[in-house]
Amino acid sequence: MGPGGSSRKASVLDEHLVVDVDDRPDAYLLDCADVLRAGGTYSLTGALRRLAGLTSAHPACGIAAVPLTGTGGVSGWALAGGSDRTAALVASGSPPPYQGSADPLLLPSCAHAWLVAGRSLRDWPFARVVPLDRAA
Repeated sequence: MGPGGSSRKASVLDEHLVVDVDDRPDAYLLDCADVLRAGGTYSLTGALRRLAGLTSAHPACGIAAVPLTGTGGVSGWALAGGSDRTAALVASGSPPPYQGSADPLLLPSCAHAWLVAGRSLRDWPFARVVPLDRAA
């Protein structure tokens, strides 16, 4: 029962620390980050390489996010996260999961909330799973 005797579904509260890895943050912030976000934009191969590097260098982060260029028809975000370190692409043409805001920088936070709710990027309807070894 909620306040005042109401019976509402439990919600997920997701407070988290987002760190832009390209802003040269202190090592402490990198070690504490829930979301590591790269600046700039990357090709698909470059983004997957960057994700592999970020997730191996910072295993405690919940999700790593790298923005994609529009090269080859791909534009949006490359993400890697969750206990299985699933890598996924989210195209910018997707219906935004961050309804109510047009800010694409919120997408990694939305993905983090999805993971905190006990789900996997494999099940996120906005994501297409890709192997991280594709970057090799």
